[in-house]
Amino acid sequence: MTDKPEKDPLYAAAEKAFAAAFGAVLELRPEDGESLWVDGRRKPPQLLSAAPDGDAAACCWRGPKETLQRALATARAFDSAYLSGRLAVAGDMSVMARLNLHEGR
Repeated sequence: MTDKPEKDPLYAAAEKAFAAAFGAVLELRPEDGESLWVDGRRKPPQLLSAAPDGDAAACCWRGPKETLQRALATARAFDSAYLSGRLAVAGDMSVMARLNLHEGR
């Protein structure tokens, strides 16, 4: 799962969180940085700096980079960020039902 420097905090959080395949491409789009794509069609999911094979993401999470990082830490952190409006989710919502994020904390 390497395509970005591991020192990037968003990359590191995503690498810990996405342990299981989920059958779609997810884009993490920070307002204050470059997007990170998670190819959940692979086992284990692959983290990429560009959309895989030019495929558009089925689902996109948008928000401040720090919010995205925290949302990947625990399901409760994701719920809190989403419900408070700090994190927006767009696209195929069925992807969200297939995600099984590894609890990082």
